[in-house]
Amino acid sequence: METPVVEVDDGAPGGLSYVLREEAQLAQVWTAQDRAEYGRNMREIADRFQATRQRLDGVRSQIDTLWERFIILTLERILSGQLREFLDEIDADLENVSPQLIELDCEIDRLRAHIQERRRWLEEKTAVLEPLAHRTSTQNYLALMMGRVEGLETYLLGRKDVTPETGELHYRRHTTLPNDLLYLRVRLLTTRIAITASNRSKQLAELDTELAALLPEVERLKTELAPLMTRFEGVNNLSRYWIAYLDITVPKNG
Repeated sequence: METPVVEVDDGAPGGLSYVLREEAQLAQVWTAQDRAEYGRNMREIADRFQATRQRLDGVRSQIDTLWERFIILTLERILSGQLREFLDEIDADLENVSPQLIELDCEIDRLRAHIQERRRWLEEKTAVLEPLAHRTSTQNYLALMMGRVEGLETYLLGRKDVTPETGELHYRRHTTLPNDLLYLRVRLLTTRIAITASNRSKQLAELDTELAALLPEVERLKTELAPLMTRFEGVNNLSRYWIAYLDITVPKNG
């Protein structure tokens, strides 16, 4: 048998089937599985941050050492006639560091993309909650329910001391006890859904803020990586310059 439909005072259709659909929607948003997934993702992000930081520190140490060797020993190797051998060693070190720099740069980009994807995931869930939560801003719901309660009280107690406006509104629109009770039940259930949806929406907004706070940390990693890449390029360009110089002035078989 189809659930009766109630025409509520604001003109919107209502009924238990309507409530059941909204409850089903609400049940699918921020489930225990969603919460567990969010927890796993936050732990994964934290682990990736730590691993990226460690790799960045390792690459920094290698590049700093490479830079110091190049700056300090280049002149000495020129004077001792061992510059080409020295540059070959530097080139081997550069080839070792280069893929690490590229991978580190890509990992930071992937970390940023993962955080943004998790924010979009929360945004999609919030978008489902917003239509359910909007009723919390409709203050006249309580007034509408109070009017029905007053009408029921008059009907059940046989009171005659009601104002003509209240009595007219009640008996003109709803003259049966089952309709009034169904109306109140639907209103209370939808209000409960709205409050729950609003609370969940606020919770997701707080989680989104938590994720957004990680993005500056990603940019900080990028900022720290930039001078390392610049220093790497400096050593690489200078090394290539000296190799070209040697090829011109001192043939390899000379």
